[in-house]
Amino acid sequence: MRTIFLLPFFYFVAMTPVKSQEKALAKVHYQFTHVSDTTQRDRPLRDEVVLFLGQNSSYYRSFTEDKIKESLHAQRNVPNYDNHLVIEFSTTPIKNFYFYHFGDSTITDLESIASGFDLYYTETAFTIPQWTLLDDTKEIGGYLCQLATTDYKGRQYFAWFTTELPFQAGPWKLQGLPGLVLSAYDQRQEIVFSYAGFEPLDTKTEYEVAIPFYALKATKEEISKQRKVFEEDQGKYYELLNSSGRLAIGTSFYEIDYSKNTIDLKSDETYKPSFSTNNPIELSN
Repeated sequence: MRTIFLLPFFYFVAMTPVKSQEKALAKVHYQFTHVSDTTQRDRPLRDEVVLFLGQNSSYYRSFTEDKIKESLHAQRNVPNYDNHLVIEFSTTPIKNFYFYHFGDSTITDLESIASGFDLYYTETAFTIPQWTLLDDTKEIGGYLCQLATTDYKGRQYFAWFTTELPFQAGPWKLQGLPGLVLSAYDQRQEIVFSYAGFEPLDTKTEYEVAIPFYALKATKEEISKQRKVFEEDQGKYYELLNSSGRLAIGTSFYEIDYSKNTIDLKSDETYKPSFSTNNPIELSN
């Protein structure tokens, strides 16, 4: 059984200044697949993820909440809308997002607990993967790409990147190539980023390449304690959020009026992932 909490809007006044933010110039979508349980390889986790690109930085996160918002907006705008909304789940949102300022020796690791609106972040040391460029080329999404490989975090990765777009970045921690990564996977196909579209954004876009204002800085130990509270007693966790003034901004984002709408949650019956984890993305430091 899947539980979702679309929490009431709050006005968050403690806006913590972090690394410089900039407007997103473009975004790349990927279908992310992770065989987290090697005893059930036919039941991988999946999510649609997005990489926001700026001139000096990138921000990688789940796109699940955005897809839900798009679905709710479409449902509310049908001619016979009866104030009944349905949220269907066909993905498992990733828990770790990454903000990277190009060239830095650190990366900002953001961890979600209850949702993508409930984030804590830490600055961690970051070593750019050392890539070997190969001669292989192919077209992805209409862009000519070249293949590269690296041994990173206990896995051998292959990445197809293009120099036909004015960015040098990649999803997750796959940075350091002389172009934009459109597709990547590890040797065993246990971690896969499949290209799902590139979109340039104009200067009026609402998207920023930045750490969200509601993310709180914390140590890994503090985040682990918060996650333990959530896993053991969700009610207690939300009480702590409420008492601290840190209710998530879900309702504002989704634009839901609970007094006028009913919401049903529905799972995609074809998507049955294993939530056991014996095969994390990072197998070594």
